[in-house]
Amino acid sequence: MSRGYDFDERDDREQEPQPRAQPERTPVTQGRGGSSQDVPVRDRQRSRRHRVQERLPDPRTNGRTEVRALGRRYELTVRERDTLREIGRFRTIATDDLLKYRYGGKTAALRKDLVHLQQSGLLQRRSLSVGKNRDTLVIVVLTREGAYVVRQDDKLPEQQSVYSGFVKPAEVPHDAAIYQMYQAEAAGIEVRGCKIRRVVLDYEIKKEVYSKLARERDAGALEYSRRQGEIAGEQGLPVVDGKIALPDLRIEYETPEGEVERVDLELATEHYHRGHMATKVRAGFKMYGFVSTSRGRSAQWEGRELTATVLSL
Repeated sequence: MSRGYDFDERDDREQEPQPRAQPERTPVTQGRGGSSQDVPVRDRQRSRRHRVQERLPDPRTNGRTEVRALGRRYELTVRERDTLREIGRFRTIATDDLLKYRYGGKTAALRKDLVHLQQSGLLQRRSLSVGKNRDTLVIVVLTREGAYVVRQDDKLPEQQSVYSGFVKPAEVPHDAAIYQMYQAEAAGIEVRGCKIRRVVLDYEIKKEVYSKLARERDAGALEYSRRQGEIAGEQGLPVVDGKIALPDLRIEYETPEGEVERVDLELATEHYHRGHMATKVRAGFKMYGFVSTSRGRSAQWEGRELTATVLSL
């Protein structure tokens, strides 16, 4: 993972007003996990009183649906809600990638949605200067309110974690590029007639693994090794050189025959050393290359699957 990137504090919020959504007279009971910023919500069993309240679209609001949550109301289109879900699943997405993969290159539509979501207090944008040329990377994340709305969305898959807030600046370029890796792999999965059910980021896998390993800290070497193998097996992960190998991204999907399968992906940057890459290859992860490029003053990435020939170099 690369280091040394700094945030440009002159983000879009200084240029666009952000009036908060109007509070309701009768507060709505807060759903489970609605106030959590960084901890994924795993329990998706919700009662009716915990769900977001909706009204049918009003033609006078250009197809927007009134959504009520946390004692507030929001007017959102189907496309805006889809965008919120996508950002929440991956935590950090570059606006250029949203434009390419979600909006089909329609800049005006993307700008309109992002401005409205930001003004509603559901989304934040920020700019970073990256690379030697200090190119600009614009990213988006959900606010706590935005994450709450997404978590209560009935279209969100069961057990799908939702994230909000900015990560460390040095980690943002790598995390944003994971979305491009996902798109490349998802295209191959869907062309086989499979349906993607859930995506799992390394944050969630690490938390699950390390919390269990911590309880074995005082065990003897043999017992610790045994429990380590069990914990790795529970997560479907290998143990390589005495450590549980963790992927950057796991995609769970359903085959046309109804079977649930998964693929673990690793994003290798130019900062990866040979030993690190060799460990990930031995773990059986599917590797993608990450190459930083520049077009004008906007940072771009080109993600490519690494073939066996490349990995053996």
